[in-house]
Amino acid sequence: MGDLKKIRWDMIASAVICIALGAVLIFFPKAVNEMIAYVIAAAMFLISVVEFYNYFKKDIKTDFYRNDLVFGVVALVVGIILLAKRDVIISLIPVVLGAYIIVSGVKKLQNALDLVRLKLDGWKSLLTLSAINIIFGIIMVICALETAKVITVLIGAGLVYSGATDLFSTVWVSRSAKRRDDEEDNEETDLVEIDDTEK
Repeated sequence: MGDLKKIRWDMIASAVICIALGAVLIFFPKAVNEMIAYVIAAAMFLISVVEFYNYFKKDIKTDFYRNDLVFGVVALVVGIILLAKRDVIISLIPVVLGAYIIVSGVKKLQNALDLVRLKLDGWKSLLTLSAINIIFGIIMVICALETAKVITVLIGAGLVYSGATDLFSTVWVSRSAKRRDDEEDNEETDLVEIDDTEK
């Protein structure tokens, strides 16, 4: 039971983070896109500095075959390319986040199928939510070459929807499972009472 509660709260925390990230993307799309490109470029420059430092500080006699200089140059070039071609990085964002939204939809699809296998109500609602989730994610991936700002806002809306439906799905499945456990406990109690009566 403790593990189930932990999983439930982990799912709720993940959904809340998803909603918050979606809200940021909706209200600050341009800033987010530029920030992501700059952060990745800065990371590449930092890696290049570290690799250059390692190359010039190493003992050439004992570390002859290490490729620190190669990695440093590659990281530096990648960082420069990222700054010069920010639009390329921005166009990849919808693909990555769209894929995440699709995975979220598939998870809800699994929840719906679990309810079907457990013969519990509510699976049709979850199935509808999962279908919308998956379709939304597919649209994000297909429209990756559209205007970055519009796509970012749509992705934000998708993340908010995904997080909100994750919350709904988690609460619904949790309540259904609790209802089933209560029914099983009541059945066991009735059987015990019948046995006691017969004795």
